[in-house]
Amino acid sequence: MTNIRIVLTAGGTGGHVFPAEALAKELVSRNIDICFITDRRGNSFAGKFPQATEYRIFAGAYAGKPILKKIRALFLMGVGILQSINLFLKIKPAAVVGFGGYAAFPASFAAGILGIPLILHEQNSVLGGANRVLAKRASLIATTFPVVERIPENIRSEYTGVPVRPQILALRDKPYQMPDEVFDLLIFGGSQGASVFSRVIPEALNALPENLKKRLKVTQQCRVTDLPDVNKAYEHSGLNVELSSFFSDIADRIEKASLVVCRAGASSLAELCIAGRPALIVPILCSPDAHQLKNARFISKNNGAFLCEEPDFTSAWLTDKITELMNAPQRLKETAENAGKLGKPDAVSLFADAVLKTAKAS
Repeated sequence: MTNIRIVLTAGGTGGHVFPAEALAKELVSRNIDICFITDRRGNSFAGKFPQATEYRIFAGAYAGKPILKKIRALFLMGVGILQSINLFLKIKPAAVVGFGGYAAFPASFAAGILGIPLILHEQNSVLGGANRVLAKRASLIATTFPVVERIPENIRSEYTGVPVRPQILALRDKPYQMPDEVFDLLIFGGSQGASVFSRVIPEALNALPENLKKRLKVTQQCRVTDLPDVNKAYEHSGLNVELSSFFSDIADRIEKASLVVCRAGASSLAELCIAGRPALIVPILCSPDAHQLKNARFISKNNGAFLCEEPDFTSAWLTDKITELMNAPQRLKETAENAGKLGKPDAVSLFADAVLKTAKAS
């Protein structure tokens, strides 16, 4: 390894961790020494950074919590900041890269206190709450979208896109295939699932004409608590359905998908654009600053996806929409091609370049 050491800090959801994982692999390929910091609940990410030294610190979720939990979160954040300061004084990183969210906050804040170059990655089209607090201390904000709201005017930003996992990047070379006999419908709701999908989608698919139901192969991610009810909803449907709370082979399933139904998390959208697959996007209704809706509008206005806001996402609407799209394979193909034009396959390289340039400038 070189004598350049970069700290990556992320946690919470896969949407934050997957880009960190992709960046870590890119930096390691350039012989950069990597450390990864997450909160103490980060055991689910163990092994994703095999060539990095991993550290666990305290952190706590603050936004949207009742007052006692907010007080506890502030205490945990304070402890995590002190832990990070102590760690940075020992390992002396050239830069710290924060991927947003509360788990990345303590290490990112500590970098600002110590004057270590701080690079923030903003996934959404609106600067997130944690990143807004950290922005004034940042040397650079790397963005997913060409225009991001609420970035301070005097802070340097660079449009790099979202680094995606290698298995998703490989789909770039596997063009979308128009559905013929089998129509693969892939449904996922992000790390936490989506209960609205569990309620609406089975009813909508049950109402399809028989000739379309016979063509459908449904793969649906559900919350663990929703699985019994969703299983029951499909019980006598005659549909070919596979349900799970998690799919470890999601890249293979995206490759085969005729249509994806998903939320509007930036990582999910970036992966679908890299893969060049058509999607029906249903943004979370109450995302902070309506960032999921704004993410989805960027894709849909460029004709790379179909947008449905959650209040309009009814079983009757979805039955009609699935019927329409199953009978319009050319439209799906054109949407997939438009999505592919929005993908940034060189995002991880651009991001790594920006990180190293910022680190070396200090």
